[in-house]
Amino acid sequence: MTTSSLPLRGIAVFESASRLGSFQAAALELNLTPSAVSHQIRLLEETLGVQLFERAGRGVTLSKEGVEYARAVRHAVQRLRQATDDMTKKKPVSGTREVVNIDTPPSFSSCWLLPRLPRFLSECPNIDVRVNAEKAGGVNTSADLIILHGDASQWRDHGFCLLEETVQPFCAPSCLCSGEIQSPAVLLHTTLIKTRLNPISWDDWFQSLGCDYSSDDTRSIQLDPSHIALAAAAKGIGVVLESDILAEQYVASGALLAPFPHQAMRGYAYCLTSAHRYGTRRAVDTAFDWIRTEFKVGSRITS
Repeated sequence: MTTSSLPLRGIAVFESASRLGSFQAAALELNLTPSAVSHQIRLLEETLGVQLFERAGRGVTLSKEGVEYARAVRHAVQRLRQATDDMTKKKPVSGTREVVNIDTPPSFSSCWLLPRLPRFLSECPNIDVRVNAEKAGGVNTSADLIILHGDASQWRDHGFCLLEETVQPFCAPSCLCSGEIQSPAVLLHTTLIKTRLNPISWDDWFQSLGCDYSSDDTRSIQLDPSHIALAAAAKGIGVVLESDILAEQYVASGALLAPFPHQAMRGYAYCLTSAHRYGTRRAVDTAFDWIRTEFKVGSRITS
């Protein structure tokens, strides 16, 4: 018998009949007629060249060869069922969705993740993304993926550094067109927008340029979180000192400009970590790889 002639239908019928001990019971389980079951068993016996069942009145019992064959078939079917279960767990059936929970800082979610989310959902229709961005800092232990903002060395050996940000002033194009901002020192006489969790303060930035900055003599407002501050700057309310990563969409659309692009300072890093060992959940791996690809320069934290 060649592999191509393997009598799979007959084997399936035999497995049921041998397990249940009855052609009638096998017929009910397989939604066949008893005569169809008997026919399949007879064809299988002809193919194998052995008698699998001994007929006794209206009933049947396994022959010696039938007992031996039933044991081998049962093991094979169990392995097939296990392989099928394993494959089902790896990849959701068409029409079902696997949930991936992502924990991010609020402004990162608003400024970076949300603009890209439609593309991810289009590319991965079977993944149900749930984003938690309720508060800055901290970690949601139930999250599958966690994006952290801070010193990259904190997550050495169990995360990926996606990108290190730079921090610089951003303002609406109208501020430049009006001639308001001609040098960094002029900013001391404009409205400066602060954000509480920014790693670089206006004091830090002015000091790096050798400018004398006094918060008492400068008009400023504090807006949190960062995406609120960026939106305010885009409306011309003031000049914001913010992350280039968070300002990316505003700059790309022309809503914000960087008046002093060569005066940027290094801020924190955005790092990605997972609650799962790689390969444990395919949907989590897919989302993990997609985020790294979007940053294009992701690298494992080593220092």
